[in-house]
Amino acid sequence: RKQIQMIDSLGNGQFGEVYRGILRTDQQLEINIAIKTCKLQDSATTDAFLDEAYVMQKFEHPHIIKLIGVCTEQPVLLIMELARLGELRTYLVANRTDFDLVTLVLYCHQLASALSYLESKKFVHRDIAARNVLVSNHESVKLADFGLSRQLTLDNSYYKASKGKLPIKWMAPESINFRRFTHLSDVWMFAVCMWEILTMGRKPFQGIANTDVIDQIENGVRLPLPGTYCPPRLYTLLQQCWSYEPTNRPNFIEIESRLKTILNDERTNIHLKPEKISLASSTESAASTIVLPSDDNVPPKPALPSKTGFIGSRLQS
Repeated sequence: RKQIQMIDSLGNGQFGEVYRGILRTDQQLEINIAIKTCKLQDSATTDAFLDEAYVMQKFEHPHIIKLIGVCTEQPVLLIMELARLGELRTYLVANRTDFDLVTLVLYCHQLASALSYLESKKFVHRDIAARNVLVSNHESVKLADFGLSRQLTLDNSYYKASKGKLPIKWMAPESINFRRFTHLSDVWMFAVCMWEILTMGRKPFQGIANTDVIDQIENGVRLPLPGTYCPPRLYTLLQQCWSYEPTNRPNFIEIESRLKTILNDERTNIHLKPEKISLASSTESAASTIVLPSDDNVPPKPALPSKTGFIGSRLQS
């Protein structure tokens, strides 16, 4: 704790304020860090706060925010690498005139690689959204906020949430209806996050109440084409990720591969015809009528899942 210096506030997290700071190592090096604090100090809140550290300590990936350390004595602190450009959604909105399609697809591909890694580790994130992605530099984003993440047991392929607030507008129908979370429900959420990226920070189903969003999803409504600049095969990928039946969605290995192909093709195209994305083309399309299915294609409701348990763990002090 004596090696840490808090500099200024970055904002509020789920449990308390997040600060920018410096970590001074034994080798006299100074490392820029983010410091998460826990405002309440009761044991239940502290355990929930430390759950994120327990999850993050298992990961080592270039596009996942790295946990540097934990101060387990009160006040409890989580020490993480600092992404100096902040939250992705805020960054997208503030710099809308500075993006080309290649950069946006690059972000999507980087996040797909991180989520493919999580899938290989049998973790579900459960809160994939642009607000939970951090920007290290203009060409690198990292997945963060693992407070809702859970590891699946060896004999069960999904996690059943029992309580807590959940981000309805990003969630798959089986998660909304039955609080059932799998790698394939993460795929749905990731596609909503991709839509946020491709619209440069627009909120999904903006201005629509959560209860109405649920009804629309049940009736086959999906988010619209992000903009006229969005390649048809990229929007096709989003639509496949939003298949009502989870088994009809691609997994993250396939998504990562398809995004890599699109990224490479767009890199070739940009050399032939370099251009920035027109904000008007994004706004016009994303504000247009959302996609409705024909009457013959309204998806069926999923069956109720069987009950299962989740083996949870705690980070040892």
